[in-house]
Amino acid sequence: MPNPYLSIVIPAYNEELRLPPTLAKLFVYLPTLGKPYEIIVVDDGSKDATAERVRELQQTHPELVLLSDGINRGRTPAMRHGFASARGELILETDADGSVAEEAIGRMIAEFDADSTLQVALGSRELPGSHIVVWQPPMRVFLGYGFLYLTRFVFWMWDITDFALGFKMFRKAAAQDIFARQREPYVVAEAEIIFIAKKRRWAYREFPVVWTDDADSRIRPLREIFRSLLGLTRIRVRGWFGQYN
Repeated sequence: MPNPYLSIVIPAYNEELRLPPTLAKLFVYLPTLGKPYEIIVVDDGSKDATAERVRELQQTHPELVLLSDGINRGRTPAMRHGFASARGELILETDADGSVAEEAIGRMIAEFDADSTLQVALGSRELPGSHIVVWQPPMRVFLGYGFLYLTRFVFWMWDITDFALGFKMFRKAAAQDIFARQREPYVVAEAEIIFIAKKRRWAYREFPVVWTDDADSRIRPLREIFRSLLGLTRIRVRGWFGQYN
């Protein structure tokens, strides 16, 4: 196989049901871009048949890579492992549920190809041109906007419209630099990525996406409120003490 231009990293924990349809859509869409690619699934110690489903698909899709050692370490270590293994010039993080429509991948690649200064592309559900096909329940929408405005205030980053979406594309050098410094687990990790990108002076830009809420979301809003408050505090303190510099 030629070296990929694009690497897609998907962390997965107990995703035997949601991951195969997401991969099927990518297998249809990605060849239309005309660029070599790889899809890296990082199985984070799943207790179900996630790894087995990926191995079955590898029989007909050699561009599919499975990283699995049976140990559950959490999303951030899984993402770090996947990004360290990625060979592409561009690296995309996305989720196993396929909540972001894959057409955004082509638009982001086109912008990277057209603008050599762009280093980080951030998917957003809040920009003009974004579209939410299926909304979250009202309480999650309310808490999501609360997290957005709180994070803007804590980070003093008023230009960002979506801190929580796990759909981001990086040039390889930026990805390696950012993920080497990322520390937070859980949802707040996505905000930390953006904070580090700003601290490290990587040029970033948001892109509108088409997004569909997954009723089988693993996020528990009340639990994430507590985690996010602690996480944002830790990130801000690290920033004050120069730990991202």
